[in-house]
Amino acid sequence: MAAVPPAAGQRGRGCGEHWVTKTTLMPQELELNEAWIEGDPGARWRSAAGHGPSTGARASGSSVLAVAPGCRLPRHTDSAEEVAVVVAGAAEVVVGDERSAVPAGGVVLIPAEVPHEVHNAGEDELRFVAVYADTQVVTRYEAEVQPTGSRERHPVG
Repeated sequence: MAAVPPAAGQRGRGCGEHWVTKTTLMPQELELNEAWIEGDPGARWRSAAGHGPSTGARASGSSVLAVAPGCRLPRHTDSAEEVAVVVAGAAEVVVGDERSAVPAGGVVLIPAEVPHEVHNAGEDELRFVAVYADTQVVTRYEAEVQPTGSRERHPVG
């Protein structure tokens, strides 16, 4: 198998027949975009695409999310398996019918196409990273998400 160099603008180093690409994601440096569901004051969050095809990923993607106290990321499904990693604050995650308290540093597995939602369970902002087992992820919400007015979003960059 021939070595494939990294994509333009990325650093890499040869490692035998493979290239190791270093792309570091710094969540605090991302500009998070506001989203909400009209008529549901608790359904408010901010998000940004993390890693994905645009950063050289071939088999996974991520997004970074923030939820203010008293708010939630509303019920939705994702087309790929997701691992959510809480990096700050505390979450209550509902996956299907199961509720779990997830503190900072906690990890939750969410199977593909299973309805789920994430509540801020603390007094500080909740921040988490959603890592998906695919680069082409479609998120489907039960209600239209503003400001776009669509029920579908594409969270991976």
